[in-house]
Amino acid sequence: MKPQPAPTPAFVTRLGDATIAGVYDGKRVMPLADSFVANAPRATVADALAAGMRSRDTIEIPFTPLLLRLDDRLVLFDTGNGPQAEGTGFGLLLPNLRAIGVAPEDIDTVVISHCHGDHVNGLRDASGQPLFPQAQVMVPRRDLAYWLDADEAARAPEFWQGNFANVRRIFDNPAQPALALLEYEDGDEIAAGVTALAAHGHSPGHMAFRIASGDAAMLLISDAAHLPELFVRHPDWQLMFDMDPDAARETRMRLLDMAAREELPVAGYHWGLPNIARVRPDGEGFAFSRLPFP
Repeated sequence: MKPQPAPTPAFVTRLGDATIAGVYDGKRVMPLADSFVANAPRATVADALAAGMRSRDTIEIPFTPLLLRLDDRLVLFDTGNGPQAEGTGFGLLLPNLRAIGVAPEDIDTVVISHCHGDHVNGLRDASGQPLFPQAQVMVPRRDLAYWLDADEAARAPEFWQGNFANVRRIFDNPAQPALALLEYEDGDEIAAGVTALAAHGHSPGHMAFRIASGDAAMLLISDAAHLPELFVRHPDWQLMFDMDPDAARETRMRLLDMAAREELPVAGYHWGLPNIARVRPDGEGFAFSRLPFP
């Protein structure tokens, strides 16, 4: 049997005067559970996966942080899962950044969209040292406040208890070197041409971003539409990881409608490579076409 080729480390394209790179952090693979989409039968979900030329029986969840280079500044949106043991299939962000000529210390700003583990675990290594030592780390005020709130932790479902502890480990652990934290809110310009957009639902303070350079613009919708074969095509479906399903559905429809109406390229965190697409209304959802590799 021939060895499998290494995954492409990144999808690199231009946006006006900026360079955009979706950087591959790997993927998790798990069986398709009945509960993965809370309001659609498993067989219907399997049909949608097959229509997207995916396996009917498994869910593959890729992770694709976005890197923005504008002039001499490097902005990284989300940090992936952090370094993992060899063979896990994810935790590949740092070697894939190096594959495109970027060292961790080159990153000027890290922007966190929300505090779920697959977005923040890459901030520190196993010993607690910051992995992006020169970076200002920007985190949404509302999301961080929720995950550090002991009362919220006490009443949260067991499913989310581990994430409360994980956020404390990363952001509120006096035994570890402090991160250079700066909190941001809806409407803030968090870097040149980058505006934060409230996108609550997947997490209480989940954020999306409008990125503009020159005459060009795009949307980064983070986890607002998880796997595109499912949640772009069927935006009314409820992902098991959406903490407020109704708010998540409203956010998803609003952002996808904005991208279609304004003809903006749109990027998603769990879209794999290429992680940027065009969308247009199609039936009760949206059709999407990934940007081609240059």
